[in-house]
Amino acid sequence: MLLAAKQMCKEFANLMAQDLSPLGNSHPALIQEPGVQSCLTHFSLITHGFGGPAICAAITTFQNYLLESLKRLDKMFLTSAGSGHGETKISEKDAKHQK
Repeated sequence: MLLAAKQMCKEFANLMAQDLSPLGNSHPALIQEPGVQSCLTHFSLITHGFGGPAICAAITTFQNYLLESLKRLDKMFLTSAGSGHGETKISEKDAKHQK
């Protein structure tokens, strides 16, 4: 589930990075579909241009959290698999739930 969340955040970050909302008098060529770009432009106008960078920063922070969580889980499972105690704990836990 963490991997799916990481992939979804990556795709959303890519979408936000492609936002070419006009700032000031500049009108860059559109990369996105007009419907998507109009929503991004509207969001940018409502937030005075600060919304997109703020969302990108929040997504980056969340991606870092997911990455560290995945590293921690990998480390935890590698440690428990290497000691051989992880399998007995799982089977004891399953036995408790089956009762």
